[in-house]
Amino acid sequence: MEDPGKEIVYPTIEQICEVNRRMIEEFGGLFIPPNNLLNLDALEYVLDAIQFSLYRITIYPTLKEKAAALAHHIISRHVFNDGNKRTATHIAWEFLRANGIGVFLDESIVELTVAVAKKEATQEDLLQWLHQHQTS
Repeated sequence: MEDPGKEIVYPTIEQICEVNRRMIEEFGGLFIPPNNLLNLDALEYVLDAIQFSLYRITIYPTLKEKAAALAHHIISRHVFNDGNKRTATHIAWEFLRANGIGVFLDESIVELTVAVAKKEATQEDLLQWLHQHQTS
């Protein structure tokens, strides 16, 4: 459950890069040192977009909207050379967990992230998945 008075814990670029490194190390794939980043601008953009408001309008007001935007952007903008779907899934899960929301990960997330990569699923689809799989 979201607590409006609680400060939100956001991942840093360094933390996201470290997750990507661990995903590649554990499951295999291409890692180009030093951080495997292919599109730093896209990563900086989405981290700014989920944290800040524009003219007092918060683009992503809920934690699950922020997580869906973060995951969608990492996958669709191909932020890393490899491991984008795995990194996006782990970062979204970790972001929500750090902010008091549990999400049950099952095999359906694999299908959904592949669909996002193929542009067959949207950020809204990710958000709905998060709603359906929330545990706390």
